[in-house]
Amino acid sequence: MRFKREKWAAGGVPREFEHNLPFIYARAFLYALDAFDKFLGVLAKEENVPEEVATHHEKIADAFPHLRGVRNTAQHLEDRARGLGAGRNPQPLELKPIENGFINAPRGGVLVLNCLNGSKYGSTMSDGHYGEIDVSPESMLRLKEILEAVLSSFKWRGPRQHAPSV
Repeated sequence: MRFKREKWAAGGVPREFEHNLPFIYARAFLYALDAFDKFLGVLAKEENVPEEVATHHEKIADAFPHLRGVRNTAQHLEDRARGLGAGRNPQPLELKPIENGFINAPRGGVLVLNCLNGSKYGSTMSDGHYGEIDVSPESMLRLKEILEAVLSSFKWRGPRQHAPSV
């Protein structure tokens, strides 16, 4: 233990911290994506907002179908870790089959929490299915396209280009 403390005092990072960094970044991406989705959903219901905003909001669900389920599990690990679903009186999960490049459980029965399979962050969702979100440049590109489409749906006043003032 003394050796580890000396190493840490010299600026060394514990191996456990280094190992967990990708998981922390993946969850940060997941939470940011979820916040954007929620914000866009609220914006779509506001007065004087173009109808296309609701259509663009639906594109998030198409691009990231497991977003809400994976986010809810990340937020409620205490329930999933006990094998429980969602709600005030959560019921036991019926764990569904999982077959991907990392897990092969064709008969189900496997609870997966906080998993990174390449660039995909996944977990068992409250309905017992395994879901994942791709934490990748491709996902950021999809999100960027949706954001640009939302911004373009508004009628803007002023110059076409914003430049710094002198």
